[in-house]
Amino acid sequence: MDVGRILLIHGEENKAQLLAASLQRHGHQVDVRRSARAGFERACAWLPDCIVCHVNLEDIDGFWVARRIRTELGDVSSTPFLFLTSREERQSLLQGLHVGADATLCEPFTEEELAAQVSALIEMARRLHQRRDSFIDGPVDSSMGAAFRGDLAQMSLATVLMILEMERRTGIVTVVTVGGRKATMTVADSGFVACTLDEAERPPTDVLREVLHWKRGRFWFRPTEKADETKDVAIRGSIGAVLLDAMRLGDEATILGPDEIEVDLSPSSRPAIPSSKRGV
Repeated sequence: MDVGRILLIHGEENKAQLLAASLQRHGHQVDVRRSARAGFERACAWLPDCIVCHVNLEDIDGFWVARRIRTELGDVSSTPFLFLTSREERQSLLQGLHVGADATLCEPFTEEELAAQVSALIEMARRLHQRRDSFIDGPVDSSMGAAFRGDLAQMSLATVLMILEMERRTGIVTVVTVGGRKATMTVADSGFVACTLDEAERPPTDVLREVLHWKRGRFWFRPTEKADETKDVAIRGSIGAVLLDAMRLGDEATILGPDEIEVDLSPSSRPAIPSSKRGV
């Protein structure tokens, strides 16, 4: 695997130097910033392959950095983001997901765990971009991105949604089975705005529990300038978090139509969404 450029944002100088040296020993190029504002500015200018950011910083906090990165226009918005947090701040794990982090490591963690998590995030981003590019219909528009479509047998819906979250896309995903069942998911700012199943509006988790079983059919994504602001903002949130919740609930028995194929949702066969290895 190719090494990557890592932006490390950490408020404690000694720990920052140790972490930077650790990542450098694994072949990464590392740039260190101590404050939230300096880290954000460097991320926009340098366009790193991964951002590693501690929750506690000198001026604001890591959550502010993640929110600014995810709402910034341009390529930096899709940069993989890893939060570092202390054992006493485990409650911040969920907040990290909501502001757009891809994974979290809770101290104490080993050098190998940090390097493995960073490498996994970089590889995930590259793989998703390659798969996205293979389904692009036309040249990418700088303001809205490109539409893409494909076959569920070749590209899972979970992968499609992870691509949209990573690239901070706004638009509508439509999925249709060979038997005619249909689902739509409106996404914006890496969250769900509205979802329908067979023309009826349903919560995102309910729709995903059904649609993740569909392995025969077509999907397409149509970018839009912005989401319908009249929708209830309470259903907005991390696509990755909703996917994980839907897959967990999907372990329950589901009755499938004759046009659908039941799939194994055991942990070994689920779509690869990076999870953190926490210290003992």
